[in-house]
Amino acid sequence: MKEKINPKSIFYFSCDKLADYKELDDVLEEYIKFRKANNISSSFIFLDEITYPKEWYRALKSRIDKGDFRNDVLVVTGSLSMSAKREIETFPGRRGKGKNLLMLPLPFSKYIELFNVKVQKGDLSFVLSNYMRNIQFLHELNELLEKYLITGGFPNAIRDYIKYGKVSEETISDFISSIVSEVNKLKRSETFFKLTIKGIIERTSSDFSYHTLSRSFGVGTVKTAISYVELLEKLYLLKVLEQVDLQGNVLTRKEKKFYFIDPFIYRAFAFWTLTNLPEESRLVESIVISHLSRIYDTFYTKAKGEIDAVIKSGEEMLGFEVKFGNVKAEKKILGRMKKIYILSKDKVEDNVVPVSILLGMLDIPQAIELKVLV
Repeated sequence: MKEKINPKSIFYFSCDKLADYKELDDVLEEYIKFRKANNISSSFIFLDEITYPKEWYRALKSRIDKGDFRNDVLVVTGSLSMSAKREIETFPGRRGKGKNLLMLPLPFSKYIELFNVKVQKGDLSFVLSNYMRNIQFLHELNELLEKYLITGGFPNAIRDYIKYGKVSEETISDFISSIVSEVNKLKRSETFFKLTIKGIIERTSSDFSYHTLSRSFGVGTVKTAISYVELLEKLYLLKVLEQVDLQGNVLTRKEKKFYFIDPFIYRAFAFWTLTNLPEESRLVESIVISHLSRIYDTFYTKAKGEIDAVIKSGEEMLGFEVKFGNVKAEKKILGRMKKIYILSKDKVEDNVVPVSILLGMLDIPQAIELKVLV
């Protein structure tokens, strides 16, 4: 029989109306008094929107040092600036068994479950060995991939599409406002941030340099362009893909590829920057890259013909080419890449895998643990 939890031992508070750590500390003090009065020895404390109060971490560190939370489970949630400002690294020796988890947009394999489509899931090796068993789901998965290209893995966008058949401008505006708020919190230039985004959208799936961002899109100096790309990475909006040679050596001085991690981000940013959305095949490529890179070291290569995604898993290298048009299946070996797969729209062969089946079967985590100093 499961142990019943006293409702009074569960405390939730949204911190978005608090000014600073002092007000947060006052809130915590009131709850501590409340639980003492009710003889509660252990609590589950949930503090939402923790980044709103200025220097919020000071209140928590003080309370942890005093032992106020020694028997509690403390969960704090906040915006992406927590990572960019390195605020989550301010609790050395005070974490106990705690973890820092980053919640990413819903991956396609979880997305299809919302529509009651269930296929066997596994790692990449499992998918590549079993994808032909799910051919009967191809039409349904392709239809869901078309929707995913619009909503991505963002709950509000998904809700809008299910309810209205489109994503509302309000949902897009709310997303943009939240990102701009993060940029302002970090005291960075909204103009340079926006120009960087515009350049990435226009060059998605093409390799280019920071010099191109600086010169062709007006993002200040090369150093400035690098800093704004790094900001997008720290906000977990962008994946930068490095180039490798055929032996798997990373070519850090070569041009790179830049992908936003979710198709909804592309749509929202295209709306904000008045930029044309990349064509469908490029958006699909970005989804493949963002999904693979959640669990594998992912790169690309231009040696002897471009391979969109190169996976390094131990000593093994696998290549993937996204081809949404006419697919000409050919088997080739490039260096340590003993097998190269073509990701198609609907063609299926020995080394040709429909993208929707691969993404639907690939078991991708939505939450990843952030490794920080302890």
